[in-house]
Amino acid sequence: MESNQDNYFKDFWKIGKNSFDHPLVYLVIILLFLGLGVLISAGTITSQREYEDAFFLFKKQAVWAGFGFLFFLVAINVPVQFYWKNSQILFLLSIVSLTLVFIPGIGRSVETYYGRNFHRWINLGFIQFQPSEFAKISTVLYVSSVLVRYKTEDNHHSYSFLVTPAAFVALLLLLVVAEPAFGTTLEILFIILTLIFINGFPLKKLIIGLIAMTPLLFLLVYKVGYRKKRIDVWLDPYKYRFDEGHQLVSSFRSFMEGGFLGNPLSTGYSHRYLTYSHTDFILSTYVEDYGYLGFLFLLGLFLLLITRTYILLKNVNNLFALHVGTGLISMISLQIIMNTFVVTGIIPITGISLPFLSYGGSSLITILISMGIILNITKRENLY
Repeated sequence: MESNQDNYFKDFWKIGKNSFDHPLVYLVIILLFLGLGVLISAGTITSQREYEDAFFLFKKQAVWAGFGFLFFLVAINVPVQFYWKNSQILFLLSIVSLTLVFIPGIGRSVETYYGRNFHRWINLGFIQFQPSEFAKISTVLYVSSVLVRYKTEDNHHSYSFLVTPAAFVALLLLLVVAEPAFGTTLEILFIILTLIFINGFPLKKLIIGLIAMTPLLFLLVYKVGYRKKRIDVWLDPYKYRFDEGHQLVSSFRSFMEGGFLGNPLSTGYSHRYLTYSHTDFILSTYVEDYGYLGFLFLLGLFLLLITRTYILLKNVNNLFALHVGTGLISMISLQIIMNTFVVTGIIPITGISLPFLSYGGSSLITILISMGIILNITKRENLY
């Protein structure tokens, strides 16, 4: 006889009769509240030191989470046809916003310890946001519409049709590189390649294309001082442990201190020494607090989110929606993988945030909008 728990587990994987998928909604809400809970610990020291309020960053992120959830609900209810008709407009708006970050008085720049100015934010006084985050979504929508039109409409089935879209995409990537945001550039490139692959382009030719791009990637890394320094730090972080390598070495220490079950929140090493542990390295703080067992729990939630989305997307009957859903879940999956690899030293530091957990309004809202679009795409009436 099967237990109620066994039946519940099987029911979780079934596609229900509801308009939108409830298990996926539950996972989004759980991850959203988990991220806010982790930020209470990760942001306490920085909040107290810089704002004299131990919960300043938590409260600010909670506000962003509230706005993000509203966007999430809106995205669930916006018809897929809207994205199909307006993908080019949304993409051009992204190009305009990425240009505005370089205009004094509108764009906000930050000088890092590498001695380089980063132009990544638009400051409107009452609000500040990072347009490169939202550009990921508009890129998925635009490239998906172009590829579907190229594949399905006879009058578009020629390589000349792709010239103008390719030029627009190249311009967007150039603007993101110029910010500079190299990690985001690689992320967008990966998303585009994923969409090209599911559109039917041979994998062998994609691999050849990637190999052909190697010299360009080499120039972008080794001919730019701060990126080359990041490679050096990655190869030997302990050599630079008192300056650029401090973040990575402290992350290693956090994982070691966390052990299997974690440490009490008040005695964490990373909370005192890991610089800005509430942003890209929040996973290190999380593992120190909750240990490897907590890490496996978080990884399990992410895997459930990705797997559930994959199961739903398999049954989507609209080619454009399938491309968009695949592109968005690929974006989220890549961010999880890259962030995890960065904090564990598997790849160099890239500046990619951890979905749902890392502090930052633009990143959080982008993730929630993406999940809202996915839930929209996978509504019952859009399946089979």
